[in-house]
Amino acid sequence: MGKLDGRVALVTGAASGLGRASASLFVREGASVVFADIDGAGAQAAAAEAGGGASSEQMDVTIGADCERIVASTLERYGKLDILMTCAGVGESGPILELDEATFDYTIKVNLKGTFLCAKHAFAALCRQGGSIIALGSVAGLIGAPGFAAYGASKAAVINLMKNIAIEGSAHNVRANTICPSWIWTPMVEKAMERLAPGIAAEAAQIYLARQSPLGRMGQPEDVARAALYLASDDGAFMTGQIMVLDGGTTVGPRPV
Repeated sequence: MGKLDGRVALVTGAASGLGRASASLFVREGASVVFADIDGAGAQAAAAEAGGGASSEQMDVTIGADCERIVASTLERYGKLDILMTCAGVGESGPILELDEATFDYTIKVNLKGTFLCAKHAFAALCRQGGSIIALGSVAGLIGAPGFAAYGASKAAVINLMKNIAIEGSAHNVRANTICPSWIWTPMVEKAMERLAPGIAAEAAQIYLARQSPLGRMGQPEDVARAALYLASDDGAFMTGQIMVLDGGTTVGPRPV
C-alpha cells in the first residue's frame, strides 16, 4: 500500500530537479502523476522513467490557457485531481544595481504568476473532493541574500499566496503549503552559481554551499520529495498555510567552528 494510492497529482517543473524527484516519489507511492514542464521532451522522459501511472504534458505555467488546458486534460484522463505541486521556476536575479527590469519581471512572471495560474485553474477540481497544493518556495523568500532581490521577492510572494489560498480552500478541505529549501544541487542552482561565482568548479561550489549549513551538507532532491509526500498524503492532513523549511539549519545560525 502506497501513501498516495488512488490519488491523482499534477506536478509542474517535473522534467528535472525537485519537481522530477517529487513526481517520481508520488508515482512510487501509488499516485497517477502528470509530469508537466515547458521542456516537453524532458517531462516525457521523466514520466517514462517513473513508469506506473505517470504521463507527461508540455506546459508553460505563465500562460493561463495552458494551465487550464493541462488541468482539463488531467481530469479527462484520470477523472479527478487531488494534488497540485508547483515546482516550475527560474533562479534569475542579480545585485540590485545590476538587476534590470526585464529580469525582475521574468522572475516574477514564472515564479509567482506561474504558481498563481496553476493554483487558480486547479482550484475548482481540488475543491470537489479536497486536496493539497504544494508550492516550492525557498529560504531566499524568508531571509535576505546579496544578489537575490528578484528571486527572493518572488518566493516571499509565493509563501504569502499559499497562506491566502489555504484560507480560501479550508471550506473545501483544500490545503496549501510551501516547502522552502536552501541550496540543493539542481540544474537551476548550478546555473545560479555560474552567475554568482563564474569560473568556480562545480565541485568547489558544492563544498562551499555545504559548509553554509550547520548539518554540513547540501540538501538532496529526495529531501524535498519526502516533504512533499508528507504534505500530499493523509500524514499532512492537519497542516495548511504553513512553511516547511528544509535548510539543514542554515536559517537558525552559522555552523559551529
